[in-house]
Amino acid sequence: MPSCPGALAWIPADVNESLKLILEYVETEAGKAIAWYFDHKRWKAHFSRFIQFSAVALTALGAIFPILSFILKQTGRWPNPPDSGLWSALFVGLAAALIGTDRAFGLSSGWARYVLTATSIRKALEEFRMDWILLAAAAGSSPTPDQIAALVQKARDFRVAVEGFVLQETKEWAAEFQSNVAQMEKEVKTQLDALKAQVERANQAQAAASEPGSIELSVPNADKSDGFMFEVSLEGSRGPLSRDRVNNSKKWVRINTIPGQYKLSVSAIAAGKPVAASGGVMVKPQEQAKLELPLPL
Repeated sequence: MPSCPGALAWIPADVNESLKLILEYVETEAGKAIAWYFDHKRWKAHFSRFIQFSAVALTALGAIFPILSFILKQTGRWPNPPDSGLWSALFVGLAAALIGTDRAFGLSSGWARYVLTATSIRKALEEFRMDWILLAAAAGSSPTPDQIAALVQKARDFRVAVEGFVLQETKEWAAEFQSNVAQMEKEVKTQLDALKAQVERANQAQAAASEPGSIELSVPNADKSDGFMFEVSLEGSRGPLSRDRVNNSKKWVRINTIPGQYKLSVSAIAAGKPVAASGGVMVKPQEQAKLELPLPL
């Protein structure tokens, strides 16, 4: 706030003129402070109103959109509406972002502070004017030294009170600014920690998903085949992977198998005739997939 210390002067030879200069000085400085706050609150008021209106409208739209899209879809006026849940989340998210911007830059709170400070200074100015008139009327045209001192003290007290209002508003702004910065840092840290945890979980899930599993195939009637023997072929999405012969056992096991879908085929000779069976199996990470394929004897 600009000040004019040069406007203060005391003329010993003309006490009344000196008191007049003091009165003009304190009134001018108070008027400047009032004008500054009322002028600078305008842009805060415009942005605050816009943000508050937009936030309310977006929040309402987020609640109305799913209902509206459902009604229009049922009536056939909008047969293929977009995902209403995503749009609702977008509208609510934009409203939250606007409110966060308002809070971060202190638009609404600053508007309220400016109006309150300007109003308080204007009230103090009117009280000072009335008190000054009372003292000046009592002093008359030839005030005594005590009356002069009372008038000067009244002007001093008022001038200090005006600066006190300005200082208090500045302190409130500084406290709010520091609080907002601390809150933003806290929220950013929380979001970064959450993002880091999410990335770690995704990496762990990806690593777990790539862990191999195993397959256990049971052929319950393999002992009925000629020579108690059968062959197993394994196929994946890219074609045949292995072909093994099993002797004197009803089970076949394969370890270190990449997760995915596979086809198992069993073939054997029973009573001199070829028999075969096949089936699908899903291998999951770190799990054993079991399949039973009896030979069609």
